[in-house]
Amino acid sequence: MSTSSLDLSGVPAGLIHLRNRAGDCAAISLFGAQLLSWKTADGHQRLYCCPMTLVKPGAPIRGGVPVCFPQFSERGPLPKHGFARTLVWQVEHSESDLDVASARLTLSDSDATRALWPHHFLLQLQVELGAGWLSIALNVTNTGSSAFPFTAALHTYLSTPDVLLAAVDALQEVSYIDTANQQQLSKQSEALLRIENEVDRIYMSPPPAVRLHQAGQVALTLEQQGFADTVVWNPGPVKATQLGDMPAADWNRMLCIEAAQVIQPVSLSSQATWRGVQRLSV
Repeated sequence: MSTSSLDLSGVPAGLIHLRNRAGDCAAISLFGAQLLSWKTADGHQRLYCCPMTLVKPGAPIRGGVPVCFPQFSERGPLPKHGFARTLVWQVEHSESDLDVASARLTLSDSDATRALWPHHFLLQLQVELGAGWLSIALNVTNTGSSAFPFTAALHTYLSTPDVLLAAVDALQEVSYIDTANQQQLSKQSEALLRIENEVDRIYMSPPPAVRLHQAGQVALTLEQQGFADTVVWNPGPVKATQLGDMPAADWNRMLCIEAAQVIQPVSLSSQATWRGVQRLSV
């Protein structure tokens, strides 16, 4: 979808627009530091963003690339996927009309975050937009005096014209937690993962790169560094009717392939920094 169709009336700072010399463009909401759009120079929208989205503080945006921190999903006591995706971030840097356009946004602890999670931190999200590629880096710095644990993810929603014709490679023989099937531990036997119904898998120790294949399109490569897990999620036709914040038919138009740190939380020492990166390229 176009970011122009999003209702941004509740967001005080709005959007950062990036464009490089090759003609690729992206849009980032200061609400959640969430990438909402990535179009390559051919005009192809590479991300899915829900057309029903009303952007307002306190409510997450379904689509784009939400930042999950300091908790992934409901695997802990905090609100689902933590609080970073529902807070307004600050712009530290933004530069366009270069070979590589870039933006850097920051979020630090506050009375509100410490009431939920009693730790001092600084998050930096660095987005770089090159010719046919996009890089998203999340830096987590412990600014307090004692170590803290966290989990995190870049919850990337990819646009798919027909998810039934899509396939993800490079995950054969990789073990995963099947969240859609009572957290069972399994190992993928298929060379290609295809989506027909609900899929919710946390792949452990995946390869550093996977590819999304779609009919009639060049494959999209997703590389990750720092993140120990890869999550693949699609609600499928039944669960999609229960979400409430996405058209039920749109399960066929999206697939999440997420760079994640889920199974083993990071224990971050005082004044230390952890870094995780996801790079998408066509």
